[in-house]
This record gives sequence, C-alpha cells and structure tokens, in this order.
Amino acid sequence: MLISLTHTRALARLAVLTALPGLAGAAAADDVDTLRDAFQQGTVSGHLRAYDNYKDPNDSAGYNTFAGGLALHGQTAPLDGVSGGATFYSSNGFGWQNNDPARRNANLPSDAAVLGEAWLQYDADHTLVRIGRQQVNTPFASPADGFLIPFTFEALRLTNTSIDHLTLSAYYLKRIKNRPVVDFVDGAQFALDRYGIAGDSHQGTWAAGADYQAEGARWQGWIYGYTDLFNLYYGQLDYRFKNTPLTPGLGLQLVHAADAGDALLGEVNSRGLGLEASLGGAPLSVALAWNRFLEDAGSFQEGGLPTPYTTSNAPTYTNSMTQTLDNSAPGNAYKLTVRGKLGEQWSLLASYARYQRLGAVDTDETDLDIIYRFAGAYRGLSLRLRFGLIGSGDDAGARFSETRTQLQYVF
Repeated sequence: MLISLTHTRALARLAVLTALPGLAGAAAADDVDTLRDAFQQGTVSGHLRAYDNYKDPNDSAGYNTFAGGLALHGQTAPLDGVSGGATFYSSNGFGWQNNDPARRNANLPSDAAVLGEAWLQYDADHTLVRIGRQQVNTPFASPADGFLIPFTFEALRLTNTSIDHLTLSAYYLKRIKNRPVVDFVDGAQFALDRYGIAGDSHQGTWAAGADYQAEGARWQGWIYGYTDLFNLYYGQLDYRFKNTPLTPGLGLQLVHAADAGDALLGEVNSRGLGLEASLGGAPLSVALAWNRFLEDAGSFQEGGLPTPYTTSNAPTYTNSMTQTLDNSAPGNAYKLTVRGKLGEQWSLLASYARYQRLGAVDTDETDLDIIYRFAGAYRGLSLRLRFGLIGSGDDAGARFSETRTQLQYVF
C-alpha cells in the first residue's frame, strides 16, 4: 500500500492547512528610501510539502518513509541595489516513521530544521553579487530539491548579464549542506566523506561559466575546481529547429575531469560524451539520448565521472530518478523519454533507460512522473506521483521499485 491510513490522515490534515489563506507577499516595491521601507516592502513566500516514499527491494522487505516540511523565504526590497534574504527549511516525521533508521529514506529526516539560506546581495547595472548561505543553480552544483530540504551552500556568487542573451557566472562554494542534515561541511571534506576516502581538507570549490541563449540555441561552458581533488570541464550545446515540422532538436555534451592540486582522490581521468535528439514540444515531445564515459583502469572510479555535489541530478542526458552514470562506473547509457502536457494542470513524463557499466552491475530503469496542479480556490496546490522500476539482468539484489508521492502547496 503506497500510503498507510496514518499517512492518509496526515495528508488530509495538510490539505486542510493548505486551504487556509497563505502568507502573502507584499506589494511590489515603489519608493524604497530607508531601511524601514526595505523591510516593509519585502516579500514572504514558500511552500508546504507532505511526502511519502515507498521502496520495495527485490531481496528484502520494503520500507515506507513519511515526512512533512516547510520552506519559508523572506526577502527585503532592494535599497540602492542592496537586499537580503533568508530561507528556513524543516522536515518532520510526526512520530510516524519506522523506529529502525535503516528502514527509512535518509532524505526525509524525522526532525530537522535549518536556516538553509541567509544572504546579502547587490544587484544593479546587470551585475549581481551575493554572499552567504544560498541555493546555487549550476550544472554540477544545484539544490536537488526533490524531497523536503535542498542542498544549500555557504558561497560567494557573481553574475553579469551586460551582453544580450549571455550570462557570465563565477562562484566560490566554501561549504555545503546535504539534504537530510543541518550542518555545513567544507566542500573538499564533503567529497572525501562521500567517496569514503580518509583525509582532512578545508578547501572549497570554485566555478565559472558562460551561458548563451538565443534563436532556439543554448550554449554552455563551465569549469569547476574542486580544490586539491580535481578540475571538471563541461560544455553543452542544445539547438531546436523552429518553424519546421515536428520542431526537431539536437543536443551535444562534452565533459572531462582531471586530478589537480594534492589529488586527494588519486588520479582522476574521466572523459564523457552525450548526444540527444528530440521531436515535438507542447503538448507532446519525444527524446532519445546517449551518454558514454571511457574506461581508464588506473583512475578514480575506473574513469567514471565524480560529481560530489549531485545525486542523479547532474546535467547528463540519461539520468533517471535513481540510476545514472555519474558517480558510478564508466560505460554507456541510453534513454527514451516522452513528455506530455495537458493544459495548465496535467504534466506527464515517461522514460526508459539502460545503463551498461564496465566492471559493475548493469541496470535499467522505467520511470513515470505525473503532476496535477489544482485550479480555482486551490491554485498553488499540486499532487505529484513518481514511480521507478529498476531492473538488472546481472544482480537480483540491484532490482527494486520506488514510489514517491508529494502533496505541495506553494504560497
């Protein structure tokens, strides 16, 4: 059963709460001449979520994890280009989670509350400078906001849009906070801990990128420096042929990672390529994608791509809900995706992917992702169902299914 009676009651309670008037953002700022004006004309926004995760492994009993959470964001109106913002996140199991932590999804903690964002920024003349705790949206460092509490970083961000259609970005990511925890950890130490490598590092990560979007084309180029670990170089081109039958599109990805500095991960030599072809748009589109990472027996993960700040949400075309070539072994991945949209309320994604890993377990994954957005008096409320069926011809222990059900109200 996807949602137990207890969980159903919890969802019902949350649905009642979401029907109440939400916190409303203030009117748009007019004349902000004083600090008092900046606060009085600031905005409040956020969301409520109830989340149920059920995983059914092939070789053991299934487990179910329920939690509810809040994201509450406040932001001042800009005063001479300067503004501040903060976001509070929470996750609570309400006493309904399994007593055995090993039978829970760690991304849905039973009792967690954190000030995930607290930043100050200057935004004027096409330039934004932001410092403090913040969400970051780049290809290999992002919120990964699929559960209740996202990844956030203690970081410095610089963005410039002086040239039409071009965004230039630079980041220094000093510390990172993982989704289920409240503590921030130095970036290199986070990577070492994630990969189970003994070491002590207080280094962060720097990143620089250029993103050009115009005339149906998007070009991206990024460099990441995981200090004393490795450097990562990434380029992507996506082009859609407009005003042609079926609106075809093509995409190309290139990625390379090489050890740098003290090389605390050892030798890193990852070389990857991705291709995608698509047809259609709204209300229906189809895409076929392929990614490949070359084997290098002497390097970290045998040539697989290390991406310490992603969890199956890196930009590689063939990522699925749970399976990916990132942070895995080298090899090939193939994915077929169908997307549909019916009006403003229904969205559908269905996909099938195969992962052929060199020297590791081969898997396949079939995903279904359905979103229904309520209208009228319940606008802002949505229900999302995600289902993944993971198979393996090599290892019965790698087979499982996973269902993620989310009720969300955005205010």
